[in-house]
Amino acid sequence: MTTETERKPLVRPAIILAALALLGACSSGGSSGDPSAGAPAPADHPFRYEVPSPPTATYQVADTNTMIMSMPQGETDMAMSSSATVTLTFTADPAGLRVVGAVSDHSASMASSMMEEEMNVGGGDLTGDLEFTIGPLGHVEMISTPEAAAAAGLPATPFAFVASDLFPRFPGHALEPGDTWADTTTVAEDPAEAEELGLTVGGETEVVYTYTLVGDTTVGGRTLHRISVSGVSTSQAEVTEPETGGGGATDMINTVNGFYLWDADRRLVVLAELVRTVDGIMSMPGMGEMSMTMAGPSSMRLVN
Repeated sequence: MTTETERKPLVRPAIILAALALLGACSSGGSSGDPSAGAPAPADHPFRYEVPSPPTATYQVADTNTMIMSMPQGETDMAMSSSATVTLTFTADPAGLRVVGAVSDHSASMASSMMEEEMNVGGGDLTGDLEFTIGPLGHVEMISTPEAAAAAGLPATPFAFVASDLFPRFPGHALEPGDTWADTTTVAEDPAEAEELGLTVGGETEVVYTYTLVGDTTVGGRTLHRISVSGVSTSQAEVTEPETGGGGATDMINTVNGFYLWDADRRLVVLAELVRTVDGIMSMPGMGEMSMTMAGPSSMRLVN
C-alpha cells in the first residue's frame, strides 16, 4: 500500500507535468519558421505585414484552459486562466517588423484538485520583456517572453501570448475567397531553460497550419478579411526531481482551430479567436499511465 508520505514526492512532478501540457498549448515555446520566411511579398499585396499607422496597437488578450486527468485513483483536474492588456509597438527590422510589447492589467490563476488552494498571480509578478519579430509573410521569431514568478513549488511560467498562433502566415501571392494554403512551423525547445527547471524536453516540434480565406465582413464600417485556421502537432516532455527521485513524461497531440479578422489597410489582426486542445498520456512512477485531455479558448482583440 502506498502511504500518504510516499505519495507526496509524486505530487509536485504531476502538477508540473500537467502545467507543462497546459503551457505547451498556450505559450510560444521557441522560434518558428517557414520556407518562404525571407520571400518579399509584393508592395501592394494586402496580405503582408508592414509597420502599421499608427505604429502601436493595443490588444485585450485572454486565455482559459481546463484539463482532466484520468488515473487509477480517479479523475483530477487543473484549470488555468489569464488576461491582460498588451500594447505592441512596431518598428522596421531586417526581418520585417520588430514588435515590443508592454503588458498591463495582467491577472492569472491556476487551480487543481491536487492543490490546496487556487494560485493567483498579479501583473506585478511578471518579469522580462515581450519581444518578437514578424517577417513580411508572418514568420515569427520570439526574442523574449515575460514570466510569472514561481509559486507554491512550481516553476516560473511564461506569459500566455502565442505570437506564432495569433499572427497568421500568408502565402505571398494574391488570394481569393475560398483559397487555402498551408504552413509548417518548427518550435524549438530552450535547453538552458529546461535545465533550469530540471526538465528534459524533446528537441523540436512541427506544427502544420492550414489557412482558408473565408471572405470579407464589415465591422464598424471597415472591411475586414476573415481567415480560418487549423493546426496540429505532437509533443513529448519529461520531468525529473533530483531531490525526491520523482519524475514522469507526457506524449501529447496539440491542435488549434479558429479564425482571424485581418485589416488589410492597417496590416493588423483585429481579432483572433482560437480554441486549443491537448490529448495524450502522462506517465508517473508509482501512479501509472494517466490519460489527459484539455481544451480552452484564447482571444486577442484590438481595442486601439
